[in-house]
Amino acid sequence: MKKYFYPAIFSKEGEVYNVKFIDFDDVFTYGVGFDDAYYMAQDALYAMLPEYKDRLPKPTFNYMDIKVKDGDFITMVELDPVEHEKKMSSKTVNTTVTMPDWLKNLADMKGINFSKLLQESLKNELNLL
Repeated sequence: MKKYFYPAIFSKEGEVYNVKFIDFDDVFTYGVGFDDAYYMAQDALYAMLPEYKDRLPKPTFNYMDIKVKDGDFITMVELDPVEHEKKMSSKTVNTTVTMPDWLKNLADMKGINFSKLLQESLKNELNLL
């Protein structure tokens, strides 16, 4: 799956970092400490992806030429939607699979773990391995 890279301006106020993306007028966030602010910036990008869909602006790559206030700095925020989703939700769910009875019986006799096999097959099919 595609990764996204967008520069953001980080402004520190006490322990809090406010974050504003250069290429989006309406995407702001903040965090307590830099690590939290960076994660929240990734989360803000993740949350707005469905809204922008095919209208995503091109990232500003010459962001080092942009002047910012003293104490502020610009950092490129990287978002891997698959990895972000994994961090946000590791909850497991039940799903029903339909197959011929004889196939299930053979798999049971071989001791095949259906959940493990299905997860590995889906990850392979989705190019996540």
